[in-house]
Amino acid sequence: MPPAKPSTSPELSSTGQRGVGPLAPVPLEVAGGVDAGAAGGRSLNLPAGWTAEVWANVPGARLAAWAPDKRLVVSTGDRRVVSILTPGAAGQAPAVATLLDGLDNPQGLAFTQQDGRTILVVGEKTRLVAFDYADGAVSNRRVIIDGLPGGGHGSKAVAVQDGIVYYNVGSGTNRDPVDRTSVPERGTVARVGLDGTGNRTIATGVRNGFGLSFAPDGTLFVAVNQADNQPYPFRDDTGQYGQTVRAYINENPVEQVSRVTPGTDLGWPYCVPDTRGSRDLLNLPYVNDPINNPDGRALDCGSIGRTMVGLPAHSAPLGLAFTHDSTLPEPLRNGALITAHGSWNRQPPRPPYVAYSAWDSATNTLGVPVELVTGFQDANGSRWGRSVTAVPGPDGSIYLTDDKAGLVYRLTPGG
Repeated sequence: MPPAKPSTSPELSSTGQRGVGPLAPVPLEVAGGVDAGAAGGRSLNLPAGWTAEVWANVPGARLAAWAPDKRLVVSTGDRRVVSILTPGAAGQAPAVATLLDGLDNPQGLAFTQQDGRTILVVGEKTRLVAFDYADGAVSNRRVIIDGLPGGGHGSKAVAVQDGIVYYNVGSGTNRDPVDRTSVPERGTVARVGLDGTGNRTIATGVRNGFGLSFAPDGTLFVAVNQADNQPYPFRDDTGQYGQTVRAYINENPVEQVSRVTPGTDLGWPYCVPDTRGSRDLLNLPYVNDPINNPDGRALDCGSIGRTMVGLPAHSAPLGLAFTHDSTLPEPLRNGALITAHGSWNRQPPRPPYVAYSAWDSATNTLGVPVELVTGFQDANGSRWGRSVTAVPGPDGSIYLTDDKAGLVYRLTPGG
């Protein structure tokens, strides 16, 4: 019997799950006062009955978080600014102002409450900072932790729970084991108190875990950007073991969405998610990396927790947002929005997208993701936009950032 072949990690299904899909083009309306730019005259592919609006201009829009006073805060990365958007009348653009400037690659944003105050946490390139927040303004800046690694995958995402800030320390390399022995270790998820105490690593083997969000059961999940140019890891009759095989590289390794708890290891760069025989890319085991771990001595790949959800290779998931505390309609209110930026060097390019993965309360796991938003990439592979993160809004809409077009979209489910 021939060996099972690796999955080709096809594009996500758009046939629907729990009321999601199929998708069809929806013309982008433009809110009053907005310059649609590259989105002018464009459509997004959405479920039936949805509407889509170019809602705001935010050059370089990256990650986003809603403040308790129903303002949207958006980071801009290398533009060094965090913007604040105050919604206006229906059909009109929000008021856009600068909340913070002069920052070092601001990315992750999270609000939390402490001692009756609202706190905004911001992930910069080498530090995490906190501010008191009230009425659309910040004060009392303090550094939670500084001196974090900033090269390679240096951008910091953040999530906060019970006075603890969780953050990623992305790898400095593509797939070099040196990251696992560096000080501090790279390719990890770590935690630190809002007061700067108790900093420690909780998960390893997380190459670039940029999406962080808490599930309905209170546990932390991460969306991981996996390696490029992965050598063929299977000792089979193809004779390709350890070689660079374009057909394999295009579809592997799949991106990961998994739970992280203290002691979690997601394998990188010693273990590769094994898609052989998998049709849904769920609960994936691992196979030894043929270069970094051929004999399994560096890490026993059978001893680590499986990848809960695999995404098509080189999707580049940047956004992860659970929806259980949102006002989204029921089909979308118990799961996660997963936002992919699209590939950087795959041929043909993997398109940007937003997917929805339903939560199973019986098993506390995520199910097969299905496409929710597509349309940023033309048939020839060119892109007019690139999605970064989708977050539920207080009005029951989804707000989606786009760092290529410099826009925020408002996507509203139909009745």
